[in-house]
Amino acid sequence: MSDNSSQPPQVPNQPQIAPHPSSPQGQRTNNIPAPLPLPPIQSQPAHVNRTASEKFLNTGSITTSTMADPINTNNPFSNDFKSSRLYQSISTPNEQNFRKAIVHRARHVNSIAIKNHTQQTSGESGETLISRMLIKGESIASSTPLRCRSIKSTDSRSMTEIGEERIGVRAVVTSRRLLLVDANKNSIHKIRHASSPSTFFSPPRPKESFSVDTTVSDDVWFKPIPLNCITGIEILSSHGSDASALVSNNRHPGWFVLLLAGILGFLSVIASEGDENLTLFGFILAVIGFTGSTICYSMLARSKVYAPRSVVYKQRKITLGIYDTISNRPLVIVLELEDSQNLTMAYDWCRILQQYAPQLSSETQPLLLL
Repeated sequence: MSDNSSQPPQVPNQPQIAPHPSSPQGQRTNNIPAPLPLPPIQSQPAHVNRTASEKFLNTGSITTSTMADPINTNNPFSNDFKSSRLYQSISTPNEQNFRKAIVHRARHVNSIAIKNHTQQTSGESGETLISRMLIKGESIASSTPLRCRSIKSTDSRSMTEIGEERIGVRAVVTSRRLLLVDANKNSIHKIRHASSPSTFFSPPRPKESFSVDTTVSDDVWFKPIPLNCITGIEILSSHGSDASALVSNNRHPGWFVLLLAGILGFLSVIASEGDENLTLFGFILAVIGFTGSTICYSMLARSKVYAPRSVVYKQRKITLGIYDTISNRPLVIVLELEDSQNLTMAYDWCRILQQYAPQLSSETQPLLLL
């Protein structure tokens, strides 16, 4: 793949578009009627992106989280459905102060869990740990890490998935290896019913004692692949878009107004009580109303347009064939790109990988696996 792959290709013998007849450069040569003017659309089109929602949040250069931490919100248990419902159902005589005490305790135990977690890792985050994995003489070849929504490994022979799917993976090409890195850090807060110590003068109220818990998890994953173990690459870039709009031909709403006028005239005839003027007026109004309503309902119509809807969808995957030195077998690794990943940068990343991987750039030494 050449360095100028990002430039649009030149299309030879592109047909020229005929000038508009109203311009001085051309004259109308046929009797094609002018297109009808489109009715104005007041509302904005509804736009849906089927691939936009990621299953994680970016909290660092390589660190992701499956959900945002709500510890500093009014409901720190919103990530757990049962806990959130239990917290929202609290109804006590001192409800406001009791809720403040629960939130204060939840934040306190969260700080304890974070402190204990930091002591286990000696304060090293996923970014700092992975930054130490470069070996002597190794340099970063890809200027920007490839942002992948997910990564899957499959046995190329049995086509069964190996291990679990990982999300929020970053891929870096160095002068010697392909580095797949991932760091997931999550915090979950729960509340549940619990028993509390009882005293004679101030016993606890029934079912109004709770225990708040916080779990902090940090998962760092690092998989280096030697470049000479990469046996093949395949790129899939598929983008699509659908747009639709509803146009309806409705009955003219005047039929309802005329129907009301006819009913009013009919009621005037009934309530006239021998008054000839009122009877004549009601009769004429009834005839005009019912007749006009029938004609308006069956012969008149009004077009109505609705706001258009559009749906965009994409599928962007990079499939790598590798020889896994851990399981001692060939594998297929599928990298699904994030929506935020620039496509030009992704292709440039693939070009660099092909340039540095011996089996992808060699023309004389094909790799045969028997």
